[in-house]
Amino acid sequence: MAIDLSSRLGGDNAIFSLEMSEAEMAERWPWLATQPLNLVGFSKKSGIEPTLILRLAKQLKAWAPYAVLTHHIGPMFYGCIAARLAGVPVIAHVEHDVWHYGERNDRRIARLMDTFVHPHVVAVSDTVAEAMRKLMPSSQVSVIRNAVDTERFSPSDRTAARARLGLPQDARIVGAAGRLEDVKGQDVLLEAMAQVPDALLVLAGDGSKRGALEAQAARLGLADRVIFLGYRSDMETVYPAFDLAVLPSRNEGLPLSVLEAQACDIPMVATDVGSVREGLAPGASRLVPSLDPAAMAAAITDLLAHPPGTRPRAFVTEHFSWERMVTAYRRLLTPPVS
Repeated sequence: MAIDLSSRLGGDNAIFSLEMSEAEMAERWPWLATQPLNLVGFSKKSGIEPTLILRLAKQLKAWAPYAVLTHHIGPMFYGCIAARLAGVPVIAHVEHDVWHYGERNDRRIARLMDTFVHPHVVAVSDTVAEAMRKLMPSSQVSVIRNAVDTERFSPSDRTAARARLGLPQDARIVGAAGRLEDVKGQDVLLEAMAQVPDALLVLAGDGSKRGALEAQAARLGLADRVIFLGYRSDMETVYPAFDLAVLPSRNEGLPLSVLEAQACDIPMVATDVGSVREGLAPGASRLVPSLDPAAMAAAITDLLAHPPGTRPRAFVTEHFSWERMVTAYRRLLTPPVS
C-alpha cells in the first residue's frame, strides 16, 4: 500500500522503514530494485529506541515534507512525534485494524499521540473508525477504504493459470493467501479441509508456521491434498487458478487479499473478524465465524457445489477502486493549490 501510494500520489515521496536497512529490504524483496522508489532504512534495534525519534526528526527536517503518513502502532509512536518535532504541517496515521489495542501498551501509545500530537487518523473501514473515535477522541478520524488495482487483479483463464502452477485441471481447488502465522488461521483452514472431500488446498505465503502446518496436514491425512506455494509476488496469476478463496484469519483489518481475489472474480469464504464483512461481495462470498472449522467446511462445500450467480468483481470495482482511494489521500496529504 505504501509503495502504491508513493507512486500514484505524484510528487517526490519517500518510504521510511524503521526496522530494516536499505540492503535488508533489497535482500528480502529483490523486486524493489525494479521500482522507482526512494527507500530509507533506519535499522531500528529491538525494544524501545528513543534516539530513533531524533534521527527521524533530523531526516524529516532535511526533507521538509508537507505530510507524514504512518502505518501500524510502532511507526505511529516514532513517526508522529518526529514529524511534530520537525514541524511537518500534516501528520496522519492509517489504522488498518484495532484488535491489537487489546494490548495495554498499544492503548497507551494511542492515547499519548491523541493528547500531544493529534494526528489525523485514517481508518480503513467504518468498524475501525468507530473504535478509533472512542480511543482517540481528540483526533480527527475519517474513513479511506483500502483499494485494489483492478487492472492488475482481473479475471483470466483458469486453464492457463493452473497450467502455469502445475495444478490439475480437473480438481476442485480452494486457495488461501497470507503469511503462515497463527493470526492468519491456516491451521483452522486445514481442520476445515479435512471435512471437505476431494478438494485440493493451495496455500500461498510463507512464515514461521510452515513446518507446523505441513505436520498438521500430514496428521489429518491431507498431505496429498495440500500444496504449499511459498511466497508469491504475482498473486494476480495465482487467484484465477482457484474455484474459491478462503481467509481463515483470527484477527484482521480489511485485508487486501479479500479484495484481490474477488477482483479476479473468485468468491471468498472469510471469517467474521475485524472489518472483513465490509469487503465481501453480497451474494457471492460467505462470512463464517472465526475458529469454527465445521462452519468453514460447510461454506466451502456449498460454494464448490453451487457457484454463486453474482460476480464479486463488480462489488470491488465499485467500492474499492484506486481512483477513489488516491483522490481521498491526495486531498489529505498534498498542499492545496494556491
